[in-house]
Amino acid sequence: MIPPIWSALREQIGVDRRSSGNRELANGHYMNIVLTSAPLEMDEIYSLYEELSRKFRGQLPSGRKTTLRVSAAAAAKHYEVKELCDEADFARRGLFVHSALMLRFLTQLREAGPLPRIELPPLF
Repeated sequence: MIPPIWSALREQIGVDRRSSGNRELANGHYMNIVLTSAPLEMDEIYSLYEELSRKFRGQLPSGRKTTLRVSAAAAAKHYEVKELCDEADFARRGLFVHSALMLRFLTQLREAGPLPRIELPPLF
């Protein structure tokens, strides 16, 4: 992903850890949700990409490839999105597509408000 999206993700994780009390939240949890909920329609992917591009006035910053542990379902969806982009001649934009998907998710989280604290029943 591009650096500003990584920064926004780290900030959101901090907010969510404090509001929920879950100190175990990590990048991979968020990316797992982003990937499993990724659209499989190129029009929507183009739209999300264009929204990201507009936010940076067409000058998308360079990013870096990263490896995160995600579920098998998320990994499979990642490859579906990649194949869809390749077939639509929209290849080599993976980090921007992932950034756009994450931006959408972070926006949804902010609009939803703080994560609630979940009280688990006692074990004994």
